[in-house]
Amino acid sequence: MTQSPPSNHNSLQNEPNALIHASSPYLLQHAYNPVAWEEWSDLTWQRAKSENKLVLVSIGYSTCHWCHVMEHESFEDFETAEIMNHHLISIKVDREERPDIDMVYMDACQLMTGRGGWPLNAICLPNGQPIYAGTYFPKAQWQQIIEQLAKVYREEPDKAHDYAGKIQQKLDALNRWDSESSDPLHRAQLLEQFTTLAENLDWVDGGPNRAPKFPLPGQYEYILDYHLLTDDESAKDFLHLSLIKMSNGGIYDTIRGGFCRYSTDAQWFAPHFEKMLYDNAQLISLYARAFAWSDAPLYKQIAEECIHFCEEELGLKGGHAVEGGPERSEGHNHTHAGYGSALDADSEGMEGKFYVFTREELLTILSEEEFALAEIQFNIQKDGNWEHGYNILHQPLAPLQVLEKSGLTAAEYHPRLLSIKQKIKRYQDSRIRPSFDDKAICSWNALYLKALADAALFLQNTNYGEKATALADWMWSTFWQNNELLRIHRNGITKISGFLEDYACFCEGLLSAYTITKNQDYLTKAGILIQKSIELFYNSQTQQLAFTPDNGEALIVRKSDLNDDVIASPNSVLAHCLFQVGTMTSNLEYIELSKTLLNQVTKSMIQNPGWYFNWSKLAQAITLGGCHIKLENKANNPKGEWTSAETLEIVKHLPSWATIEFKNEAQKKQIEVCANQTCFAPVEHIQQALEIALDNCSLQ
Repeated sequence: MTQSPPSNHNSLQNEPNALIHASSPYLLQHAYNPVAWEEWSDLTWQRAKSENKLVLVSIGYSTCHWCHVMEHESFEDFETAEIMNHHLISIKVDREERPDIDMVYMDACQLMTGRGGWPLNAICLPNGQPIYAGTYFPKAQWQQIIEQLAKVYREEPDKAHDYAGKIQQKLDALNRWDSESSDPLHRAQLLEQFTTLAENLDWVDGGPNRAPKFPLPGQYEYILDYHLLTDDESAKDFLHLSLIKMSNGGIYDTIRGGFCRYSTDAQWFAPHFEKMLYDNAQLISLYARAFAWSDAPLYKQIAEECIHFCEEELGLKGGHAVEGGPERSEGHNHTHAGYGSALDADSEGMEGKFYVFTREELLTILSEEEFALAEIQFNIQKDGNWEHGYNILHQPLAPLQVLEKSGLTAAEYHPRLLSIKQKIKRYQDSRIRPSFDDKAICSWNALYLKALADAALFLQNTNYGEKATALADWMWSTFWQNNELLRIHRNGITKISGFLEDYACFCEGLLSAYTITKNQDYLTKAGILIQKSIELFYNSQTQQLAFTPDNGEALIVRKSDLNDDVIASPNSVLAHCLFQVGTMTSNLEYIELSKTLLNQVTKSMIQNPGWYFNWSKLAQAITLGGCHIKLENKANNPKGEWTSAETLEIVKHLPSWATIEFKNEAQKKQIEVCANQTCFAPVEHIQQALEIALDNCSLQ
């Protein structure tokens, strides 16, 4: 646990810098630093050129623990600030507002150092080309770096320009992809992808075989799809292993719900404690679907607890949040205003302070009987199971092991555990809360839209469906303005032209909303976003979608984000949308474009499926000819419509890329299945439809 000195964000000793006029919570955190921070703007870069000064591009986000550490050590330090102000023009960037800037300079950092992360600090020439980049630096080292680079630029400017030119060449090369074969993969190649992926999985603790360990929800969705298409038992076992280990680890907040961003170790135990909307949204979709597939009650519990966390702690009321977190009101009778981005890792100048407990604290919170159970359930140690005598609440034992060790019956265990959690939460509520980043990001809200729609379907919960449609409608009215999508909404202001990630994720969310509502309006809006995406982002020469729009700001590199990571590549997300909408609307151009996009990564996907898992799902769909289920109702007979439960009975057996379409034009209630590029005669019973689909949509 890192303890930091109190922040002087609101110190009266310092005059505010230019960030005082920013809207980003992250930039506002730095508004009272003695560093003369500027926002990213053309004017700032013009000043750098006119003064011929090096430029620091310092990138982070409001809930980043190590960003806070470097701020406390260096950016709040007057001596360091004086050195920075003398030698540099310093620009602060919120990576969540401007992921386009972040990914360019992150590439540069990884080229220079072999690693990346945040805070990301790139020192650049006045033309924006970096000559030095790294992440966290201790104060003395940071001062030395600035003075050395300033000396080189002052005395040997040609040397600096030469090095910057070489880095620029490498950045350009990194963003050139060779077009690949247009032939679909063979079934054998699709099978081999899982074998290759399996070599890099942790078969003891689940997830990737490395530390730190990030949940990769899209990778588990791929593994579930693979199992459904092959009946591979090892895929099923690994999926269960990962889902259980993640939810029992310290990365999961068993008291309040919600996952932290990652664990610092390989056992899902010790996180940096920031909790993000995008992680939890995708994990809700995953756990809800896993419940429908397996009937494991734990998965339903985790999905519901994560939704509760998002609603209570990330939901925005009436357009803005209050200090320290959103307003809370049972029943949520308020004007919808979307969902904020994240909760901080730190509070009271200490990492994880809000979430960890000493043994003595728990002894005062709980009765003797309750503490005896909590000690076993959460592995409470006298001297702490983490740092400085603190305990991270995690659950290393299975419930039956806890019963055996505690001597309790199941009838005694469950109400006692519930009482323990409620008492700990009440105690926790009296603590100073971590800060809350209350900006609503279009793409992250879209992921949560999909999560709510998935939970409505897979958990058969109409309340979640109502939340999904309310969010979809708010998002469209808020982010879609003047025939373009915007990215950021905060305090009633919506700004920054959307990136491909925003278009792709919102399109995907609208398709999920269509599945649970059968409302053609959502399908129509998804089509509008696809058409606008092609117009703004598609480059027919590279046959890729750029991350930034054609009419957007020109950076030193225009990137296409092709790798699937914690959030899947927006190229792969939109490629799925093209395939699905193309299938539902018989738009062959969309289907062909999805294949064209896939061709750009086929070779890389085969070699390294761990970072192309969403593409791998699309490769399954294209090789197998898709799987399209058309649920047809008797014309103008709403009473005869297919129910949500019937829809669930179909989709829980099919891969995630299967498409469901609703029509009111048949003579009777029936199902038409199109699979493996063949449409079959309509049938009336779900089991008949599934047999057709699974017989013709299989990797076996």
